[in-house]
Amino acid sequence: MCKLGDIIVVKEFRDSNGEIVPKHSFVVINDENNFIEGYSYDFVSNMMCSFHNEEHKKHKLSIESNLEIDKNQVIGDKLNGNDGYIKADELYYFKKENIEYKVIAHMKDEFLGELVKLILKLYDKNKVQKVITNL
Repeated sequence: MCKLGDIIVVKEFRDSNGEIVPKHSFVVINDENNFIEGYSYDFVSNMMCSFHNEEHKKHKLSIESNLEIDKNQVIGDKLNGNDGYIKADELYYFKKENIEYKVIAHMKDEFLGELVKLILKLYDKNKVQKVITNL
């Protein structure tokens, strides 16, 4: 069971184009049952990605919608081995019965607050995409 602030690894999911993507990390930003466009969902999350090198890190952090995350911002000993970033401009809606996942860590409350502020800022600028391909 995942809850608000959990960092999870999803075994397989569909990206915004509907293509299957293997094993990926997400942070749960909403764990309440609700509906979107007529589909029910169990939780909403943001995708997490790793940096490949310093140049990649510099480029990704220059993008307004990406928020850096490292081991100091989580409770638990796993971030899949690498520091990385959260894509705050994509909200992934999931139905737990349609995916396999496991909880690997939990985000510290202060950092979760930073993420939510960024999502709201992007939402106000109409820069948030809702991804419902996993419902």
